Amino acid sequence: MFRVVTLFALMLIALSGVQAKEKLQMGLSVDVVPVGSDFAGQDIVVFGAIELADQAELYRGEYDVFIEVIGDLQEAIVRKKDRISGIWINAAAREYRDVPSFYSLHSRNPIEEVVDPSVLSNLGIGVKYLKAKPVDRGNIEEFLTQGEFSSALRRKRIESRLFSENASSIEQISPSLFRASVSLPPNVPIGFHTVKAHLFKDGKKLDEVTHTFEVRKVGFEEWIYNLAHEQSLLYGILCVLLAIFTGWFANVVFRKN
Repeated sequence: MFRVVTLFALMLIALSGVQAKEKLQMGLSVDVVPVGSDFAGQDIVVFGAIELADQAELYRGEYDVFIEVIGDLQEAIVRKKDRISGIWINAAAREYRDVPSFYSLHSRNPIEEVVDPSVLSNLGIGVKYLKAKPVDRGNIEEFLTQGEFSSALRRKRIESRLFSENASSIEQISPSLFRASVSLPPNVPIGFHTVKAHLFKDGKKLDEVTHTFEVRKVGFEEWIYNLAHEQSLLYGILCVLLAIFTGWFANVVFRKN
């Protein structure tokens, strides 16, 4: 009996060695993106390698890598304007929770040509498959393509360059090495951003690795930002005093004798 168990254990070890699972390795060119008064956007580089892969399959290009850059989850309100008595006013609104403040997807090929849409939907990969939670519906999630308000939220984020998809943006340096340049717009949200790299083969996900970087205010902008978020009362008082002083100074300069 002991010999049978030992033989079975050795077979499992040998089998696990033969069926080595493919792995991803990934790195970022920066840990912190500084944002000052002259910030006009910045490109960061994501690079990595596919390990433990079949070399023949690598050279045939049978592996695909998707890279997601995801900002902090936040609340968002979508308002609908209606014309009443000739005046456009906010008539209805919907509030959402857990909306990515920023989302950018990078791939070598259009993602739906590589992975079945049902898989992308389950994984939430791609602007089309992003989800959020309407506040008035408990913990139920809905795609940002469902309904008038969800579609409007998605469209506005795309127009402001906060949501994007970039096919053909991953450069294959060698069969196993890849890199991608991620463009951060001038209005990129402050805070931590998560970078996820997904490895696919034959439409199935094999591995995922995650890193983070921070978008941070620097200099005088950092002081103002921290004051507004950490000492909001003092920030409000200073804004009121500044407005009073500005009005008084303008009156002194421009008043007529």
